[in-house]
Amino acid sequence: MPEKYDRLGHGYNATRRADPYLVQRLCHHLRLAPGQAYLDIGCGTGNYTHALHQAGGRMTGVDPSVAMLDQARARYPELTWRQGAAEAIPLPGASVAG
Repeated sequence: MPEKYDRLGHGYNATRRADPYLVQRLCHHLRLAPGQAYLDIGCGTGNYTHALHQAGGRMTGVDPSVAMLDQARARYPELTWRQGAAEAIPLPGASVAG
């Protein structure tokens, strides 16, 4: 499946942005605490990862698609990005709050 998203990844950000309402709801449901570590699984090009970072979370984005992560790294180099799948998160256990 990463190949599908690798193909989509090249033009994905031309039409995609983080929705402010969804960001607000995510912050509420995550009980986002400034400086606390959070993981965005299936982060794609990082739009929501970055928005949650701006809201105070210490974010790490994980996605199986190299093309999506390349865009995320280029747009938001200050964040941490890892290639991987939800079934095998490339991080040590208990290293994130949510």
